[in-house]
Amino acid sequence: MKKRPAAIAATMMLVAVSLAGCGGGSAYCDAVKGDQKNLDSFGKTRTNDAYASYVTTFQAIAKVAPKGVVKDWKTLADVTQGVLDAQKKAKIALEDMTDTDKVAKVGQDELAEINEAYEAFNGTTDQRTAVVENVSQECDITLS
Repeated sequence: MKKRPAAIAATMMLVAVSLAGCGGGSAYCDAVKGDQKNLDSFGKTRTNDAYASYVTTFQAIAKVAPKGVVKDWKTLADVTQGVLDAQKKAKIALEDMTDTDKVAKVGQDELAEINEAYEAFNGTTDQRTAVVENVSQECDITLS
């Protein structure tokens, strides 16, 4: 009789360890979960600081992302950084792009570069879809 409780306890410990291994968090899922608020606001907050934080988030997640989506996370980081770089070169902050007086002072070449950067940024629908689907499947996290 004394052996039975010990066997049950050992079996329960083995089951608990096995379940923890299967259902435990991964570095990838932990990174996504930790930055979920920032990810959910992606593109909605149009300031230099917000875009810089998106770049940092994408780069951090790319470092731990599964092989199938590493490139997508890196692309998102690169195009977002491209917007910041174009804005910096034109000497106008992202948040000032709605100020027609400030925009009027930007040269045509710089405006063309900003436009190209925005086109690249807006052209990441496939990458955005891929990471959202992957996060849902891998981590059971729904990004908005």
